[in-house]
This record gives sequence, C-alpha cells and structure tokens, in this order.
Amino acid sequence: MSVSFEKVKMAFARILEELEKNRQYLNDLDAPIGDSDHGESVTGAFRKVKEAVDKYPQEDRDIGKLLQEVGKSIIFSGGAAMGPLYGTAFMDAGKVVSGKSELTPQDVVTMWEAFAGGIARRGQAKVGEKTMYDTIYPMVESLKASLAAGEGFEEMMSKAIEAARRGMESTKDMLSLRGRSSRLGERSIGHIDPGAASSFIVVKAFLETLLGK
Repeated sequence: MSVSFEKVKMAFARILEELEKNRQYLNDLDAPIGDSDHGESVTGAFRKVKEAVDKYPQEDRDIGKLLQEVGKSIIFSGGAAMGPLYGTAFMDAGKVVSGKSELTPQDVVTMWEAFAGGIARRGQAKVGEKTMYDTIYPMVESLKASLAAGEGFEEMMSKAIEAARRGMESTKDMLSLRGRSSRLGERSIGHIDPGAASSFIVVKAFLETLLGK
C-alpha cells in the first residue's frame, strides 16, 4: 500500500471543502472563548494552501516539497495564532518525506509525527492544555501503535481518525491554559476548543482522502 502524490494534492482540496462547510460551526465554537472568527481564519489560511497546491509545478512530484510549500503559504496567510503552528507543522512534515513521490504507511506515520513535533516545538504545546495538540497527539500515537501492530492501512487510518475525534472531544472538559481563552479561567470549561475542532476537520479530511473516501 502506498499513497500517491496525487492523493496528497487531493487531500488539500478536500480539507478546504470541509472547512468551508464547517466555517460557521468553528466561529460559533470560538464565540464563548475567543473572537468568533476561528472559522474565518483557518478557512482563509487553507484557501491560500489550495492556491499554492494548484500552482505547484505539475512535473514536480516531490511530496516533501509540496508540504513545505503548504507550510509557507499558511505562515504568510496571516491566519492569526494558528498560522505559525500549522505552517511550522507542515514544513517539518515536508522535511521528513523530502524527495518522495509516494508514501508508505511508515512514511505517513513519520510525516504526522514530524507534524505533531512542529506544533509542540513552535507552540510549546503539551497534552491537556486545551489546544489543537490535544487532537493531533493522540492521532499520531494511534498511527504509531497501528504500524507497530502490523495493521492494514484502512484500519490504521480509521483508528487514527477516531483517536483524533476523542482527543478533540476531550478538550470540552479541560481548563484552557493557552491563548486568549486562558483568561476565562473556569469559564473555559464546557466548550470544545476551536483549534482542536478545526484540527480534527483537517486530519479527518486528509486521512479519508488517503483512503479514497
């Protein structure tokens, strides 16, 4: 089983489609604990990604280079606090699969591990702080466990999506320790973190595209 360059390109079109559908939902999630604009920010950033992916030279099938272009486009999109996090994450992911025109299951795991590492490094993020990292980290741990267990690609991706969903949902009961919402203290409890929610949409769209769904 391998993932083609075309599938990775398609994944970014699918991410934008899903974010557009959920833009108002993400704004509404942001309303009690932020500026009510998370949906606008993240969707705007991935519109820039789609432009970068569409402009990427057709003859160049380097997935690593494509991911680094995606990262740069997000950093320059001005997508509020999440811009540098996603940007760094995709650039780090691109570095570890540089020169590859298709990805093995091991490459997919390595890529997402680097992605999570970029968020942790750039945002000084830890699990339990009510951020996008609470979605990404369990997803990566699930991928690693599935790979170690020799599971099939479909099972591996499906379990990772569910791990990301559970991670996102776990933020509802957390006290926010990062960003503007941390000023709310106890009032931040009871709301899913918008960044965790948008990360779930991104992860789910990407992994489902790899499965051809």
